[in-house]
Amino acid sequence: MSSIPLTAADVRAFVVADLADALTENGIDPDAVGDDFDLLTSGVIDSFGILELIADVNEHFGIEIDFEELDPEGLTIVGQFSAYVARMAAPAAA
Repeated sequence: MSSIPLTAADVRAFVVADLADALTENGIDPDAVGDDFDLLTSGVIDSFGILELIADVNEHFGIEIDFEELDPEGLTIVGQFSAYVARMAAPAAA
């Protein structure tokens, strides 16, 4: 990972791009996904998809995030997920 801090916007952009096909298949414009968008209740991903997303984020950004401290509902909300990843990645980058 580079020395540039990872931001929630970086994570959010990756998440939306990573799930663009699934969003489109569900009739959702990826550009219209807000921070309060719930990937699980909208049907974009299932519980296995959450695990895949975590693995994709960790691999893409070269980090290993432990999601134990995040409220389980926060795992599926785009903004909460993105902010958590950025916050947890900061110590890893230091």
